Amino acid sequence: MKNTNVLSQRPMLGRLPGMDTSSHLRTASRPASEQVWQAFLAALRELPPDARAILLLHDVLGAGFEDIEPLLGLDPSTCRQRLALARSHLHAQRARLEPGSP
Repeated sequence: MKNTNVLSQRPMLGRLPGMDTSSHLRTASRPASEQVWQAFLAALRELPPDARAILLLHDVLGAGFEDIEPLLGLDPSTCRQRLALARSHLHAQRARLEPGSP
C-alpha cells in the first residue's frame, strides 16, 4: 500500500529537543533553538548520502520503503538498515551534545 500523503505526516520539528513547534520562524530571541538546529544539520551532513536521503524521505516526509525503493534503487531491507544507521548516528550526536555528556 503506497503512502500518498507523505508531506502531512510526522512533523520533524516536534521531535527535536529544544525546538519550539508553535512557530517556524527562527529569531535571535531563541539562540538555543538555533544551536540545536545547526547541530542537527551538521549531524545530517555527516551521514552517507543514501542514509541521509532515506532518513529524510521516511522520517520527515513519511514515505514508505516501497516508495523509496524506486527513487534510490535500494531494496526495502537495505533501506531499513541504512535508516537504522542514520537514526543511530543522530542519537549518538544528540547524546554527545546534551549537558552532562562526556
